[in-house]
Amino acid sequence: RTLTYPELKSEEFARINPLKKVPGLVRDDGVTAFESQVILNYLEDEYAEHKPCFKPVTPKARCHMELQIRVHDLYIASPNCTAPGFSHSQGAMYLSRAWHGEARGMDLKTRAAKLEEIWKQLTWLNGNIAGEYLAGDVVTLSDMTWFPTTIFMEYMLPKVFGWPNVFRETEGPLPELAKWWLRVSELPAFATVRQQIWEYWEEMDGKGQFQPIIDEMANDVDGLKCRYP
Repeated sequence: RTLTYPELKSEEFARINPLKKVPGLVRDDGVTAFESQVILNYLEDEYAEHKPCFKPVTPKARCHMELQIRVHDLYIASPNCTAPGFSHSQGAMYLSRAWHGEARGMDLKTRAAKLEEIWKQLTWLNGNIAGEYLAGDVVTLSDMTWFPTTIFMEYMLPKVFGWPNVFRETEGPLPELAKWWLRVSELPAFATVRQQIWEYWEEMDGKGQFQPIIDEMANDVDGLKCRYP
């Protein structure tokens, strides 16, 4: 079930995830769980008899997958704090004070620092792809973790910040990342996810969500770097 931001802050949802963030899961025994990696690992274990398995076979490959997921969750997708005024690195692409208010927005200096962090972690990922897919030659939880976030990046980084489309340029600055992204995008389930996320951001773009950020950068007098490489 997809929730709106006000629904996330409701007491009803807080009973599922007390952090009032997505995701949240109600297990078949009524116990709740939250945090993406926890839920993914639970689903893999609970339904292990169903194939395919989305964890690598060897300990070394599983270690690599877990590291990729950890990098995403810690340095891209989570502020590691629920207090107002703290936002994840990915929030630099779409959160603004004009659109979201003081508690969720950020100043341009903070935005620039978070965009630098996104570039840093994409560069790391580009150098740590282990096969046709992120953790080897089969789809794993790592691909499922990173791919939806890359759709945010695919939409916003070129359009709002002037980045090259690093996910489509196999001769570009992140060639291994682009090769992975183009390959996984052809899988039906991934293609469906991309379409849903892309259409959402097209809708929000039409409503003007990114304009405050564009205006903010146009008025920058400090020469802050928001475009990479």
